[in-house]
Amino acid sequence: MSQFGEPVCVSTPTVLVVEDDETTRLTMMAWLVGEGFSVLIAANGHDAAGHLERPLEPIDVVILDVGLPDVDGVALCERIWEMYPGMPVVVCSGQAAPEEVARLVGLGAIRYFRKPVDLDELLSAVEAALP
Repeated sequence: MSQFGEPVCVSTPTVLVVEDDETTRLTMMAWLVGEGFSVLIAANGHDAAGHLERPLEPIDVVILDVGLPDVDGVALCERIWEMYPGMPVVVCSGQAAPEEVARLVGLGAIRYFRKPVDLDELLSAVEAALP
């Protein structure tokens, strides 16, 4: 309640986790949910595009694996920024080539993590991306 007796509406930040490895995807989701985030998950670029084109709720941050089975992660990242200019994107990859990393950072990725990702560091990056 606010000081005036009205209910205070606090929105829960939503993170879209785009990760093809099921164990990693579910671990990230459980960790972020436990930290108070709403989490949408996508196992591939097609699923991610569905969330982005028809979001069930506003997406605040995207965690993106670049090594997806169906699309180029850099191209998906570019598409995210076409749809949502300024969307914070945290990139996680175990196999990104140095030129891919440089391109993503040049495009505006706020952070790049090499897998395996330390979940505390990932949480810090997501929290720092929020307004």
